[in-house]
Amino acid sequence: MEIMALSKQKGQTRLCFLLLSIATGCMPFSSSEAVKPLSATLAHDGYVSDIEIKALPPDASPEFKGKLELALRTELAKCAKGSHPLRLEARVARFSGENAGRAILLGDSNVVRGSVQLFDTADGALAGDYDVNRSVGGGGVLAAIGLRGAEGQMAQAFANQVCEQAFKAETKHQQSH
Repeated sequence: MEIMALSKQKGQTRLCFLLLSIATGCMPFSSSEAVKPLSATLAHDGYVSDIEIKALPPDASPEFKGKLELALRTELAKCAKGSHPLRLEARVARFSGENAGRAILLGDSNVVRGSVQLFDTADGALAGDYDVNRSVGGGGVLAAIGLRGAEGQMAQAFANQVCEQAFKAETKHQQSH
């Protein structure tokens, strides 16, 4: 009788562990920071008139540049609504996408690292300089599903970080956490 109860308890423990592993989701993390922040006036009165993608890592697909530019244009239109034009130069130094198998078994993350410089179009002077570091990681089936479409997610995360850091805007990412 005790053996059956012990066997049933071990089975329940395994089932709980399996369900926990499957249900584990994604956790975002960022350590972006201002190297040279925009002045309070430019952060309030600036908008981005031009976007240049200066560098991409070799492991990014040919479509990543377009995804990044679209994400930057879309997010910056929401967060930088002033009348003073700025030119943005973006450099992505590192990009790593998901590995579904590793996410399920060990945990994995999507990572994007780079930098953004904002220049005053009136005189060409550097107005702001930011390091961008964003990752979304987790484990289990839900994380594997959530990490799909890494390039689109990381382009969006990069753009959100620019808004949060340079223009002190609350993005959709911040509102959901």
